[in-house]
Amino acid sequence: MQTKNQDWHAEDIKAAVRKRGTTFSRLSREAGLKSDSLRNVLRFHCKKYEAIVAGVIGVEPGEIWPSRYSKEAESQRGLYD
Repeated sequence: MQTKNQDWHAEDIKAAVRKRGTTFSRLSREAGLKSDSLRNVLRFHCKKYEAIVAGVIGVEPGEIWPSRYSKEAESQRGLYD
């Protein structure tokens, strides 16, 4: 699997979601989003989307995306992140 400071691979995230019996499209619709919205979390930072995906998988978002939740990343983040 991944080292402590390495983000999960996108395919590992998708597999973890599928193992929970759902899909990104279904999660998006259940959250009131367009069906392809949550897929963006695989490439772009969005705390709301990350929380949804992590909640389904059963871990904290920082475990899936440590690069997005490190102290350094938090201090470099802009006003709208």
